[in-house]
Amino acid sequence: MKEFTTAQIRNVALVSHHGVGKTSLAEAMLFNAKATTRLGRIADGTTLLDYAADELQRQITINLKLAQFEWQGHKINLLDTPGYPDFVGDVYSALRVADSAILLVRGANGVEVGTEVVWEVVRQEKTPVLVAVNMMDKEHANFGAAVRSLRERLGINAVPVQLPIGQAEAFHGIVDLIENKAWTFSGKGMEEKSESAPIPGDMADEVAEARNHLLEEAATGDEGLMNKFLETGELTVEEIRRGLTLRVVQRDLSPVFCCGAYHNQGVRELLDEVVDLLPSPLDVAPVKGKANGAEIVCRPDPAEPLATMVFKTLSEQHLGDLSLVRVYSGHLEAGKELANTTRNRSEKTGTLYHLVGKERLECKTAVAGDIVAAVKLRETHTGDTLADKARPVLLAPPDFPTPVTAECVRPKSKGDEEKMAQGLNRLHDEDPTFSRAYEISTKETLVTGMGDLQFDVMVDRLKKRFGVEVLLQRPRVPYRETVRGTAKGEYRHKKQTGGRGQFGEVHLRVEPRKRSEGFAFLDEVKGGVVPNQFIPAVEKGVVAGMEKGPIAGYPVVDVAVALYFGKHHDVDSSEMAFKIAAESCFHQVMMESSPILLEPIEEISVRVPEEFLGDVMGDLSSRRGKILGTDTDGSRQIIRALAPTSEIYKYATHLRSLTQGRGMHSAKFSHYEEVPRELTEKVVAAVRAEKEAGANAG
Repeated sequence: MKEFTTAQIRNVALVSHHGVGKTSLAEAMLFNAKATTRLGRIADGTTLLDYAADELQRQITINLKLAQFEWQGHKINLLDTPGYPDFVGDVYSALRVADSAILLVRGANGVEVGTEVVWEVVRQEKTPVLVAVNMMDKEHANFGAAVRSLRERLGINAVPVQLPIGQAEAFHGIVDLIENKAWTFSGKGMEEKSESAPIPGDMADEVAEARNHLLEEAATGDEGLMNKFLETGELTVEEIRRGLTLRVVQRDLSPVFCCGAYHNQGVRELLDEVVDLLPSPLDVAPVKGKANGAEIVCRPDPAEPLATMVFKTLSEQHLGDLSLVRVYSGHLEAGKELANTTRNRSEKTGTLYHLVGKERLECKTAVAGDIVAAVKLRETHTGDTLADKARPVLLAPPDFPTPVTAECVRPKSKGDEEKMAQGLNRLHDEDPTFSRAYEISTKETLVTGMGDLQFDVMVDRLKKRFGVEVLLQRPRVPYRETVRGTAKGEYRHKKQTGGRGQFGEVHLRVEPRKRSEGFAFLDEVKGGVVPNQFIPAVEKGVVAGMEKGPIAGYPVVDVAVALYFGKHHDVDSSEMAFKIAAESCFHQVMMESSPILLEPIEEISVRVPEEFLGDVMGDLSSRRGKILGTDTDGSRQIIRALAPTSEIYKYATHLRSLTQGRGMHSAKFSHYEEVPRELTEKVVAAVRAEKEAGANAG
């Protein structure tokens, strides 16, 4: 691939609801650009982009893909993203580095559930957007209805720059409102061609009205254009494009196109406008980072010091990890020593590649604004910054969403724990929304993520790529134990076995502390009844007793324990004797201090269309949730609530069902609260039953 300047680069992300044809559009673009000799089909496994075994098996896009090609003297870096909400992390990665996005909607459906999901990411990243109404050749396609849904459900200033000639089975051309020309399609499949044609007479009024609206919107982007339009009622083609580009970059207008990507209808015309209307890296605000406490602006200038970010890690069977890198300033070369400012380590770049899906072309250098793939980065992971050592700037990584669901994971075969851990870590590098953690109190390894489909894929990859089979099951709730009252007690540990015995007597007082204040040990011993050298052993015994509380074996929190009296023996007393005495005494006294069970409470934010507000609030209340309030964000209602962790297992799946897939939520740990008495009895009974089952099995 030849070299391009920063001004000739277009970094474009493809985003949409699943099944709307992003990959088909990308494959058609590659075919038109002569980057491939055939239109790849997902159904027969011939695509350049969806090539992973699990993608071919499921016939969906799972991983972010990069397709780089030339069109009209420009380099287009096309980022094909997954459409399923479970893999939305890759949408965040793509939009973090893209300068613009193409939002696809289905001609027959307009805005769908997944459209709303990705639109939230587009809004968050403030990405300029072009809209393509795809599948205009399919049954029930309705261009006008699709445009209205964009305006009504997403609040987009959607302005058609094309109108379809015919719809559904009758779709056979487009009217270009910018150039005021019509194009009709002929041929089938790869032979599909666009031919100039007169604008149909029955569309004359519709075209005139739509074009006048387009001119008004284009003129709004520039005072000079507005003055000319008001005076003459006309703008040149170049002026229309200039005005639209200004509005697109300002994110207050999204031009709308129509196409049938599967049959390569309207794709060439769309590509032309990607070059003409969408911004280059020079047209958008430069990224900002920090170095030595100061803010640094990384301008897209090849002469500046290098600043790059790894936004995606792909695992290639023969090449190992492949890191997708966006160059924000300077120029990136193979074999260069750089600073990984995220991890404060040194990194040497290996071979660099241009990617066309699974195919790659070696490249020597990448200029500011470009995207390349790098291999053999040993110290660098997704979200890391690589920069010139002379200016060690740190860039903000993608702002990935908080995981919304969790499962306990364990290997089917004993001895596979280490292999499982290594596989989970590798999968986290590829998709940071998927991660693992170890819960000490329940002794479980947990995986967290965005949904069941993501977990299914990860389980499959663990088996096929890392050779370890795992089981997923509901995690135990990490309860805690504490006290509401104060009590005193004593315990004597005495053991005589013929030689030196064991003796230690402690008198303890247990009292509550405020929530989250933690543990405090108080030494109130007077007169040396417990020698100083044994007091640390008493504290160790109490701490050991707190690891498994007396109610149900959960960790004890937020208590103060005072050692106020005791006895010792000059010969038989030892640290071990006092430790044993303290542990037993603590459990004994705690049971006299009005012990209670605590449960974790999650702070939940649920975002739903207004028509589902009542149902969702009622459902949260039925889960022992406490509604904190509601806010309005456009056409959406945001419910803020607190709910016990035990009540929101698989809540993401339930919420999708309750809201026809349109509800989204996030949750994070808030605090611990007392478990109602009747539920405490159930928890204790379940723990006892589990212990008995384990004993019988043993």
